[in-house]
Formats: sequence, structure tokens, C-alpha cells
Amino acid sequence: MQTASVPLSLFPAEIPLPPREATSLSSIAMLCSLSISAWSGYRYDKETSEEIAQLHDAEKDAGRFNKRLVPRNALKEITQAIGQARRDHEFLTLPWGDNGSRLLPGATYMEHTNLMKQRKQEFEAAVARFVDGFENLVRTQGRLGTLLKIEDYPGMIDEGGRLRFVRPQELRTRFEFDKKIAPIHDANDFRVAISDEERERIKRQIAQSVEASIRVGTRDLWQRLYKTVAHMSERMNEYNAAQEGNRPKLYTSMVTNIVDIVDVLPSLNIASDADLNRMAEEVRQALVVDTKQLRKSESLRSEAAQKATEIAQRMAAYMGVPAGGPTTSGLV
Repeated sequence: MQTASVPLSLFPAEIPLPPREATSLSSIAMLCSLSISAWSGYRYDKETSEEIAQLHDAEKDAGRFNKRLVPRNALKEITQAIGQARRDHEFLTLPWGDNGSRLLPGATYMEHTNLMKQRKQEFEAAVARFVDGFENLVRTQGRLGTLLKIEDYPGMIDEGGRLRFVRPQELRTRFEFDKKIAPIHDANDFRVAISDEERERIKRQIAQSVEASIRVGTRDLWQRLYKTVAHMSERMNEYNAAQEGNRPKLYTSMVTNIVDIVDVLPSLNIASDADLNRMAEEVRQALVVDTKQLRKSESLRSEAAQKATEIAQRMAAYMGVPAGGPTTSGLV
């Protein structure tokens, strides 16, 4: 099999950038921020914190007692919806700056928009179910004993000893799902009326910042691809080395994670890194295999493990990854 030609150099070396005169980043990508907030279900209890401190002969501010107002699993569906939305957002975007915005290439805009619309609907449906059951949840839990204070629960009141949920909107406003799009600063569009020398200095600063962010985004793609390949190498070698009956499970996601990244990578590769595109295609050709067949065929497992290990080693050498490489935790 023909392999991609990837130089065995340290990864921090210069990452290729598209010619500045050929394209403007502001014409092919945008900035995207995803803001999701939710009622935590926790409340700091100052009085109880001071009582505990006094019980232990400690200063008043020695600790903080945070009450869990509802059982942990009451918010589980909402928490899972938030986690999935954030993972999808990060998967279809690239790192950018430190203000929470990420780079969204135009090539993935519609996929990102449609997916975020779906995730928002799932989030809002989970919130609606939580709000609908909130009154009963607060009434019946009894888990806090004398620590229960009705004012801790948005929209709830104590009406003659009967707990009632009279202001649902007060709770709903604690949940929000918002996506914002903003343009990328283009050095050539900077026309503030200042001295020519200062204007040119700021334009160079903007251009350098954009180029640095493109390099960070390209490194991120290499690392994502490497993580999935290294994970497959680890799992296949563990499986092959184990005795029959003691072998770990080969999850289908081991391969589908690879399919996901090689499918989206060309659209995210805004630097047009040819080596990265070639490596992604090599990974596709070598490692996208049927896990059912892997479980049946020893020779296929041996070949897959060898290919995954060889590709991971070449990628690690190119990226300057230390022995052992980055963790692949979170992959199954």
C-alpha cells in the first residue's frame, strides 16, 4: 500500500498556510460561540456552613455547605443534552483565541447550524420535561429535611403549608441555549484614522494573530486524527495480546470515531495542509474496517493492529509526541 509522505520532523515546525493573496480567512470562515446555561440544582447555605464551622471550632469562613436541591438524576437528561451539544460544536469547529469563540469554516456552517438546531430542540424538550415535573419533584423529595427552604426553588411558594409552583417562567429563564456568529478581523479592512505607521503595525499584528490561530487549528486536527489512530492501535494490540476468553470488547466506535474525523477533516483544514489531507485518506483506506470481521479473523486483526501502530508511530514522530503519546481517554 502506498503511504503518505510525512516528514519525520518536530510538529512545532512551520505549518503551511494558504497564500495571503490567494484567500482571506474572513471570506472562508467565521467565529462562532456557543453559550449554554442551566439551573445548577445547588444552593450555598450560609447558616449551615457557619453551624458546621462552629461545631468543629473553626472560623466561619472555613468551609461552604452547598445543598443539592434535587436528586442528581433529576437534571441528568439536561446535562447530557448540554454535553452532546458542546462536543458537536467543538468537533465541527477549530480553536480560536481565548474568549470562548471558535473558528467555524464556511464548509461546515450548514452542518453545524442544522446540528445545533437539533441539539437546541433536544435541550429545550428536556428542560420542558423538567419544568413540568418540578412541583412534584420539590413536594415529594423530602431529602433535605430541615435544610429545605422554599425560596431556594425558582417559582415555588409555600401557600399555607402547601408547596406550589406558581411562576414556571422564573425557572425556565435559568436555562438558555444560544449560538452567535461574528466575522473575523481582516487586517486589510483596518482603516482607523491613525498614523500610517501605527496602522501598519496593527495590521501586521492582526495578520500574525490570524496566522497563529490557523496553525493552532491545524495542530488540533493532527492531534484529533492521531488520537483516534493511537486509540485503535492500543485497543487492537491489547485484544491480540490477551488470551481467548479474557479479551476486551472491540467497540464499533473504535472505527466510527475514525470515520467521523476523516469525513470532516477536509472541510476543517482551512490551512489546506496537503500532508494532513493525505494522511487522513491513508487512515481511511487502511483502518476503516468492519469490526464484526475483526472479531472473526485473526489475520485481519493482526493486519489492522500493524497498520494502526505504524501510522500512529509516523504521526507521533511528525508531531513530536513524547513516548506514550497523549491520552486517548474518553474513546471506546
